[in-house]
Amino acid sequence: MNDWIVGIDLGATKIALGLIDPLDRIVAQRRIPTEVTAGPEAAVERIVASIAELQAELPPGNRVAAVGICSPGPLDHETGLIIDPPNLTGWRNVPLREMLESRLDMPVVLEHDAKASA
Repeated sequence: MNDWIVGIDLGATKIALGLIDPLDRIVAQRRIPTEVTAGPEAAVERIVASIAELQAELPPGNRVAAVGICSPGPLDHETGLIIDPPNLTGWRNVPLREMLESRLDMPVVLEHDAKASA
């Protein structure tokens, strides 16, 4: 079985997802609206649904083993919290890593978007 990952860029207006194969190639992508005013729970639901769509594209015998997500900060890496990003209004102390891990049953790594792009 080959392990694939999903990389996610959480932005103020869009969420971009990429399905990454074991050779680090992006083989499928999705873009969905963030809809910040709908709240983080709604965004997590859309992310989970998009990951399910990407998983359906996997060749037999493969699986998504982990998710990496970059988000505007500030973040708390130890707790996986999005603390109070200025461009995600109302997303204060959101336990994003926990929300995704509990829904996806796989590890999730949360990173500050500026650090991830460096």
